[in-house]
Amino acid sequence: MRSGLLAFALALPAFPSPDEDAWAARFEDLARRYFSSEADRPDTARQLSETLDRAFSRARASAEAADLLGELLETHKRVFESEKSLQARLREAHGILFAWKLKRATGPGLLEDLRRWCAQKKLDEERQKVQALLERVKPPAKPAPDAPRRAQLREQRQAARRLVDDFIAQRARGASAEMRKIVEWMRQEKYAPPEARERLKDLTRRLLGAGGPGVAELTAALDALEHSPDSKVDARRFESRLEQQVVKPLADRLLAAVDKCLAAREPGLGFDLFQYLLRVDPENTRARRALGQVKVQDRWLRPYDAEQFRAGWVWDDRWGWILARERARYEKGEYFDAAAKRWDTIASWNRLHAEPSDPWKLRGEHFELVSTADLELSVKILKRLEDFFLQAFGEYDVFFAKPGSARGADLIFGVAPTPKRLTVHVYRSAAQFKRFASPPTDWAAGYYSGSTGASYFYAEGNNFSVTVLQHELTHQILGEFSDGGAPAWLAEGAAVYLEDAFFQDGVMTLGTVENHRRVVEYARNLRAGRPEHSLRRMLQFVTGRDWDQGDIAQNYRGAGAAVYFLMTFDGGRYRGDFIDFLRDSYFRAGRPIEDYFGLSLETLDFLMDRFYRECTP
Repeated sequence: MRSGLLAFALALPAFPSPDEDAWAARFEDLARRYFSSEADRPDTARQLSETLDRAFSRARASAEAADLLGELLETHKRVFESEKSLQARLREAHGILFAWKLKRATGPGLLEDLRRWCAQKKLDEERQKVQALLERVKPPAKPAPDAPRRAQLREQRQAARRLVDDFIAQRARGASAEMRKIVEWMRQEKYAPPEARERLKDLTRRLLGAGGPGVAELTAALDALEHSPDSKVDARRFESRLEQQVVKPLADRLLAAVDKCLAAREPGLGFDLFQYLLRVDPENTRARRALGQVKVQDRWLRPYDAEQFRAGWVWDDRWGWILARERARYEKGEYFDAAAKRWDTIASWNRLHAEPSDPWKLRGEHFELVSTADLELSVKILKRLEDFFLQAFGEYDVFFAKPGSARGADLIFGVAPTPKRLTVHVYRSAAQFKRFASPPTDWAAGYYSGSTGASYFYAEGNNFSVTVLQHELTHQILGEFSDGGAPAWLAEGAAVYLEDAFFQDGVMTLGTVENHRRVVEYARNLRAGRPEHSLRRMLQFVTGRDWDQGDIAQNYRGAGAAVYFLMTFDGGRYRGDFIDFLRDSYFRAGRPIEDYFGLSLETLDFLMDRFYRECTP
């Protein structure tokens, strides 16, 4: 999932509601009927117009409904050309679509696409409105020497993104159609044993989501199938047909898209695609090996996990790494402390390790956790650390790669080991944290220390602040994998961008703008006329002293809004340019921001203001 790249991450994208499916199906049925019966055309045209009333009402309120309306207009344009009474409705429809397209046109690329669309549809007034916006887009007064190369890379990345966008747009419809063919084949062959039906239901849910389009109908059709013991189909033939008709074509398309992403220096997007492929095809060898996984007995493991497994350790979400052969003892409440090299009850270990003088020391692939919290909470935190680590690497992928190197992809995919484990300290209470961690401010709930290279947090009871943890971990990851030289606004903005990451359908994602609470508040304040920092103003927060001036909450909102905008505007076209800027800044080699984006600061400032005033929900 890159947020704004592969926002389903690989959580599933928004599907039309059942109501939208109903009017869309009604429209398609009437459009076919219009040409099959000339005598009934006047009445069919009237019904089409009534259906459009319903469609327009939905499309004004919902971007997904507007997208569906746009697809129907293109698919059935012949009916509008043939029926004069519908031509005025077509102009009305284009007006609805334009309103949504204008909200989405957040940068020069999408604005230019919209200008061409208006010209094609002969929407002169709308085209002039877009042209007025384009006239405010200016290059820097002095273009950077590498501007042509950056523009070329930008187009390569955009081509990779289009490929992924096309896959997202088409996969639901294509998968649903292929599944229906499989069900019909099963009906004809009278092959429907319970295990085959459950296999197909599970695959349908993985492809389309539990509430995806056509899932209920496919499930009902599967339940209605009858199985004959005399069927000539067996389990092997069934799996072969499923593989050839559904899984392999999907895998081939995804793997081709991954190759495009890697060639365009979008390894994070390629990582997301691999993750989605493994949801559909868990045994896909190329995806598993590309992610650095090896097969040990009947399971695929990352290299560190495989090393632990071979040494006799397995991961348990309650106790962390445990001795596989001794699981029964753990179930009885005992625990083997590897550092102390002895067994005792978990309760006894929790009492012993509750003091900072003798804390828990738990190790994961990328982290060493030093914790005085109880074992179960400490293990939960360690797992969150490891999950978040991959999220951070995926979002800021090429930050971790030298220019022209594939190293960033290797690190994300787990092929190359990280150079060191990161140390995280967790205290069992706020009082203990304040006494032993020496936080820089009284209100700090956690912090990263560049001098020690570690981060420090506290828990309260069985809870901890996920947001604070992820914010400070971003500082730690970016700081420890660089020279730590970023200006204050950029370092804080990069951390705010990732702090609200959450799990959806078992995959960590950033969601959409609505899931970024500080960004939402920034946009709300801006629209209400309350003061918020512009991009130009944010660039002035360079040092820690600059950052601590004024309203600190406003500074955090402004930094988060700036980074969210730079990562996602123009459909994410400039995401790679921003990450180059982020990397160079952290390595003390940063240039003016205009050099990276090929746009003047005045232009970026204007686009960000419009982004939050007019374009975000």
